[in-house]
Amino acid sequence: MNYTRSIIASLLLCTIAFAAPALRAETPPEQVKDAGAIKLTTELLDKMDAFIKAVGADAAAKAELDEIGKDPAVSKDQDAWAAAITAKCPKTSQHMKTAGITASDFTKGISAIMACAMSEDMAKSDNAAAKANAEFVAANKERAEKIFGGFMELSMQKP
Repeated sequence: MNYTRSIIASLLLCTIAFAAPALRAETPPEQVKDAGAIKLTTELLDKMDAFIKAVGADAAAKAELDEIGKDPAVSKDQDAWAAAITAKCPKTSQHMKTAGITASDFTKGISAIMACAMSEDMAKSDNAAAKANAEFVAANKERAEKIFGGFMELSMQKP
């Protein structure tokens, strides 16, 4: 009887060991798409960083971001946010222009950094652009985290 239990327990453990990787959640396709939407480069990070620093030092631009942040339609996707920045935030748009980045490229860059940071498997992706960006984020982790954190600070509304 104990011999049978040992065999069953061994088979169960083997089954779990082989099935566990298959049970792990796959990276959602939308996250892979976001990760590869724009090529992350040092130049892009420089532009994103310059924009974040400029807006962080400009109370009027921060107020514009606070105001559009109140509109739920703006936060529904990247395109809505980029369009709102362009249409409703003249000071913020000027900082983007000065930094040499479009609202669309900025949102794609932030989304790519976030998507890569949120998935340990992105560097193994079949999507070449997502994989390259995951490798870039890993190699530039501290800088990518700083830029993403700076953006999150800008988008936090005051109590």
